[in-house]
Formats: sequence, C-alpha cells, structure tokens
Amino acid sequence: MYEGSSEMKNLYLVLVVLSAVLMSGCAEYRKAADQPQEKIVVQATDADTILSCLTGEQKMSRQAFNGAYKTAFANAARDENGEVLRLICLSLHQHASYKQFKDGMDTLSLYIKAHPESASGLQGIHILMQRIDREKIGKWALSNKSLDERDGLEAENKELLERNEVLEKGAASDQARIKELQKQIEQLKNIESIIKNRER
Repeated sequence: MYEGSSEMKNLYLVLVVLSAVLMSGCAEYRKAADQPQEKIVVQATDADTILSCLTGEQKMSRQAFNGAYKTAFANAARDENGEVLRLICLSLHQHASYKQFKDGMDTLSLYIKAHPESASGLQGIHILMQRIDREKIGKWALSNKSLDERDGLEAENKELLERNEVLEKGAASDQARIKELQKQIEQLKNIESIIKNRER
C-alpha cells in the first residue's frame, strides 16, 4: 500500500511538472503570437524603378508621352526626385525618338558612374540599350542602302528614258530626212523624164 502511494506521488509529480512545462510553453507561444511580427522591407533597386516605370507607361499616348518626357527632362537637369531614372525609362518608350533614346542611354551611363552601388542592376539595362542601338543603326544602314539602290535605279531609268527620247527624236528626224530625200529623188526622176521626152 505504501509503495503504491509512492508511485502515485511520483506519477503525480511528473504530471505536475509536465503541465507546468506545457503551460509555460503555451504562455510563451501566446506571448510571441500577440507581439506584432517584424515586416521584412525589400527596397526597390534603381533597375526595378526603371523597369516598373516602363511597364506602367507602355499605354501612354504620344501626346502624353511628349509632355511627360519634357517634364522629366527639365526635372532631371535639376536632379529632382529620381527624375533621372524616369527620363531613362521614358527614353525606352515606343514613342521615344532615336535622339531621346540616345540621350537616355548616355544619361544611364553617367548615372552608373555617379552611383556605383547601383551599377550591377543597371549595367544589364545599359547592355540591352546598347544592343537596341546597334539594331537601330543596322536597320538605318540597311534602309539607307535600299534608298541608295532605289535612287540609283531611278537615275538609271531616267537616263534610259532620256536616251530613248533622243533616239525617238532622231528617228523622227531621220524619217523626215528620208521623206525629203525620196521627194528629191522623185523630182530628179521627173526632170530626167522631161529631158528624155525633149530629146525625142
């Protein structure tokens, strides 16, 4: 009987200790759950800013683009509120002229030099812009070559038409001369016939 109650006491003691451990664990869990969780803030890079801007501005009309570019260009000159990055973004827009694109590429190059901490992300955009520039120059050269060939063909065609006109005029002149000669031959034959008739 004594041994059984000793075992019961030990079991009871183990249960109390386990309950205490569980209760303290739950209290710590509840305390941790009640505390606000720290939010992890990921700061956007300069490259993210340019690409987000480009995505957001794709449906802009030409008129809206012209106004936005003019504003960004003026503000970028004063280095206001990241307008340099907006200017670079707009230089990649479909409505941007080749000059605006080139200005944006040059601005990006200067920005990378001035902000080496952003260079790793921006360098990829710069390489992409250089590739686009080479493509544009290649198409421009091909277009100019086609224009030169067309101009050459037009000049050759004009020369052939002028030569043909000269030949046609020459042919008409030759025909007139032939007719005149035939007329003179007829007149000579008539004179010859008259002379022969007199001699009889």
